[in-house]
Amino acid sequence: MLIVHAVQKLLTASGIEAKSYISEPSPDQMMHAWYARLVATGFVGRQLVMYVHQPSLLLVLTRGKSLNTTLPVFHKRLADLLERQHFKPLFIEREIELIKEGYVVGKTSSRSMLASMNAIIENIEAVCRRQSSYGAINLDGIEDTYLDWLTYDSRLRKYLVTKDYWIERGVLDKI
Repeated sequence: MLIVHAVQKLLTASGIEAKSYISEPSPDQMMHAWYARLVATGFVGRQLVMYVHQPSLLLVLTRGKSLNTTLPVFHKRLADLLERQHFKPLFIEREIELIKEGYVVGKTSSRSMLASMNAIIENIEAVCRRQSSYGAINLDGIEDTYLDWLTYDSRLRKYLVTKDYWIERGVLDKI
């Protein structure tokens, strides 16, 4: 099961009303909670939807303007990102199967996640504006860059790079 916490603008663009019930992760599921919001690209009528994993800040980008059209693409792009970054194959297989079981859309509930997303958005929008066309935006390159993003793990009470978050959980080998 997947829960997507979407900002109000994305909920409106998607024509989705957020549920008040929030699901629990399947046992041992690590990629249950994601936050989503629109990203302006600087190209009229062309946007991205950014999905950010809570709490690791792992980032997945999809072309589009709504959850309805980008969620199916999100599954593929997430699997591609995990494979590209050499996450363990059994982990990838298990997590992708679990998120394909279904999803619930809820409203955003974490101010710290929203603050982190705002910082990420500023950088991504600047990268997008430097491109010659919407099609020239390298989504894979942006996603790969953010694996080295610094994040704060409140449970461990320390700062981690996104990649280190997954290394500590034993699903990504240190390279």
